[in-house]
Amino acid sequence: MSVECHPIQPGEAGRAEWLAGPRAQDITASTVGALLTDHPYQTSMRLWAEHRGVEFERKPESKFMRRGRKLERLVGEEVEELRPEWKAEPANAYYRDAELRLGATPDFFLLGDPRGRGVLQAKTAGPEVIAKKWDNGRVPPEWIVWQVRCEMLLTDSAFGVVAVLDPFNWDCHIIEVAREAEAELALVAAVQRFWQHVALGVEPEPDFNRDADVIRALTKREQPGMVRDLSGNNELGEMLAARAMFKESIAGYEARCSAIETELKFLMGEAEQAIGLDGWRVTYKTQHRAAYNVPARDSRVLLIRDKREEQRE
Repeated sequence: MSVECHPIQPGEAGRAEWLAGPRAQDITASTVGALLTDHPYQTSMRLWAEHRGVEFERKPESKFMRRGRKLERLVGEEVEELRPEWKAEPANAYYRDAELRLGATPDFFLLGDPRGRGVLQAKTAGPEVIAKKWDNGRVPPEWIVWQVRCEMLLTDSAFGVVAVLDPFNWDCHIIEVAREAEAELALVAAVQRFWQHVALGVEPEPDFNRDADVIRALTKREQPGMVRDLSGNNELGEMLAARAMFKESIAGYEARCSAIETELKFLMGEAEQAIGLDGWRVTYKTQHRAAYNVPARDSRVLLIRDKREEQRE
């Protein structure tokens, strides 16, 4: 592989330049898992749409993301303390194969191991997440394993390590990831196939539970007069019947919730707080909402009518 190394300058300006630079053109180690396994924050269809030029609203960095980024340095320090034979050196660079359009930003390089240089991916997670999704700190989520594999490949590192720190109990779990030629070949093949599909306009299989915003972005406008015959899809009738049942159940639950809330308002009268309800805090206060203007916009609306109801009427 012919790999470029792009140093990342310190500070927010350097971080902004890294985010907007060559990285924006690539599949990155943090997202490549979406092409190979389940990924909690990305889908293959969203990746495909982004690289086909579809623009999505960028969410600002959350306080949890910021916390993880700031704790990264402490993860490196904790690994050094638990494994004194290693020296964790911040990587501070973006590595990319320009031809493959695949990139990675390792957190640390591990120096001092007789096998050679290693790569360290630092994570933070609460105790419940570590117990449930990390097998109590023994096995990383599969998408993170692919992230480390990508980092090892692009930096030609001898081995990889994932360290996850529980910042509440200060437990740090260190898990090694070995280089595997077969896995690296599968990773490269998945990325090559992805870019071929992007070039040819071949859509990945959507995840209908997670790709609603992607499908909405891809179907913004209808073609006037265009009709699509879905009579060959035998599952759609059952799906629509199930949807009608779910809608009816939801309406019933919403009506019951509204009745309960109305009874609470009646019983509280002019009181701003109710007491004596073990395990519950109930208030009924006036809130001021400032006036605002909503800009005009056009959007497609999906309407579904149950013709069986019309026949019964």
